[in-house]
Amino acid sequence: MSIEKLKLITVGGAPQGLDAALQVCLESGIFHLENAGAILAGAGAEENALPAQENPYAQLMKEFTALNLQEAADTDAEGEMIAMSPEEIDTHLKRIAQSLASVKDDYMAASQKVTGYQDAMMHLKHLKGTNDDLGKLLQCRNIICKFGRMPVESVEKLDLYNNPNLMFRAYDTAHEYAWGFYFTTPKQAANAEGIMRALLFEEFHIPSFIHGTPEQAMTDLQAALNKQQALADSLKKQRATILQNESKLLGQIYRFLRYREEIYRLRGQCLITKEKFMLMGYIPADQQAAFQKRMDALPDVVTSYDDPPDTAAIKPPVKLKNNRFSAPFSMFVEMYGLPDYRGFNPTTLLAVTYTILFGLMFGDLGQGLVMAIIGIILSRKKKKIALAPILTRIGFSSAFFGLFYGSVFGYEHWLDPVFESMGISFLPLHAMEHTDWFIYGAIGIGAVIMLLSITVNIIIKLKQKNYSEAVFGNNGVMGFIFFAAILGVLVCMMFTDINLLTAPYILCLLVLPLLMMFFREPLGALIAHKPMHHTSVVDFIASNFFECFEFLLGYATNMLSFIRVGGFVFSHAGLMSVVMVLAEMTGQGASIVVVILGNAFVMCLEGLIVGIQVLRLEFYEIFSRCYDGKGKPFTPITVGSPESVSAKS
Repeated sequence: MSIEKLKLITVGGAPQGLDAALQVCLESGIFHLENAGAILAGAGAEENALPAQENPYAQLMKEFTALNLQEAADTDAEGEMIAMSPEEIDTHLKRIAQSLASVKDDYMAASQKVTGYQDAMMHLKHLKGTNDDLGKLLQCRNIICKFGRMPVESVEKLDLYNNPNLMFRAYDTAHEYAWGFYFTTPKQAANAEGIMRALLFEEFHIPSFIHGTPEQAMTDLQAALNKQQALADSLKKQRATILQNESKLLGQIYRFLRYREEIYRLRGQCLITKEKFMLMGYIPADQQAAFQKRMDALPDVVTSYDDPPDTAAIKPPVKLKNNRFSAPFSMFVEMYGLPDYRGFNPTTLLAVTYTILFGLMFGDLGQGLVMAIIGIILSRKKKKIALAPILTRIGFSSAFFGLFYGSVFGYEHWLDPVFESMGISFLPLHAMEHTDWFIYGAIGIGAVIMLLSITVNIIIKLKQKNYSEAVFGNNGVMGFIFFAAILGVLVCMMFTDINLLTAPYILCLLVLPLLMMFFREPLGALIAHKPMHHTSVVDFIASNFFECFEFLLGYATNMLSFIRVGGFVFSHAGLMSVVMVLAEMTGQGASIVVVILGNAFVMCLEGLIVGIQVLRLEFYEIFSRCYDGKGKPFTPITVGSPESVSAKS
């Protein structure tokens, strides 16, 4: 199909009307904004342009984000947006922040205590079994006591320090660690701390209210933990209640801040002077009337509509226009690259060739119908899968060619009686019985597709008035004649007794086209009435010789690359024969399960591989001859802005 026709829109007016014009562009959903300064470069309009204006709402958006209020705002994301001044928003945010601050501080304090108590309980479990009063140990005045753990091997190394004022008492050993207390005097505290740090001692804090035996301490800790956890949950609910009560207002603020943020980002793409503004962009030509109606409602705003400029410096965006069959395959074209605005939309070519090649390489009536049904089911789901409609199309193609191959879920002879009853003796085409047909057929299909690609390239280059490539290029008229002549010789040598290698045939269809491709640069310059880039004779001969050699090598390798089409027919037949052998080796009841699982495995594995290989053929053997993919996508500006904005001031 073609490429969507666009209109270049130029909107101008007094500077105070810029935001309203941008709002209309945003709400339309069809406006692709361009940098007006880049389009008008050299026209002098950018000389008087004012520097970009700072967004007065930017700091407010940072504060909103810092308060982590987006979640509450998004609960009312589709509601009305009300225009607010920066002062109004600042007042609301300060009030809400103040309400949340005290709750947040108390919640953080309670959460920290909960974490501390949980850690203490986890480590105090290692003191069970002792009757020592922890409260007395921790409250000693003349002895410093610290609780923690260190590696078992460090306990043995402690004796090497020979410090009578430092003692470690282990209460439990687990996971190569010893838990316990170390004791020292106040005067030796610093020295003891250094020694214990060197021995990899990890101190664990025990709350000051702890007293009694470890069992009693665990009971007190659990009670304190439950109390702090309840407090933290209560404070969390208070915060949620505050946010819920402010949800509508927060949603309005968030949407308006996003809207203003987008407006100021877009302002950077416009030309703004003291007297006027100018913004430029593209819309689909068939939606001009609806867009013009929106713009005409703005006072003191002038809009002009022109065809996209036909210059190399300005590249209009591209919106592909495809029919119902080929539309799903546009994702493959976008993967490779979009065409130029005045270029060729290869989606239909890709859709047809991809569907046919996939069916040829993965021909199975039963498996193809299953793939098509899966594609139909996935296409009807709410969350549409991009590959689903493609799966439907290639599934039917697989079923169609599987009908001719006589393959139904790997059973190669189920359809034999059908064709016999119809009197068709040459069908079905069993892969293993017609190997020559499939090999020669694959090469022949490749040759036809390559000639088709060269033909498309010739048409495109002629439209672009690039006569040098259209006539003398390896993918031009001379390349077509040379390649077709080589194919004619090969076909006649292999299947007939006709000898085409006569002097006129060789001179006119082989030598002359090859010479013209060799001298394509001077001949192209002659046709275009342009001077040729001068190089030395030796450089000219060497570079063009190797390029012509590359052309010849490319013709051969590209055509032979299509042998994989026949190869995957054999691969499918071979895989399914393995499945059938495994089914015969199992019992009668289990054979059905083996056949089902085998078909599922082959569908997933081979279907994926064939899909990738066909895409490779499309990109490397077809697109490389007739398509460049250097266009840029048509991307309308959007911000999720509401349908209307009611202003307070």
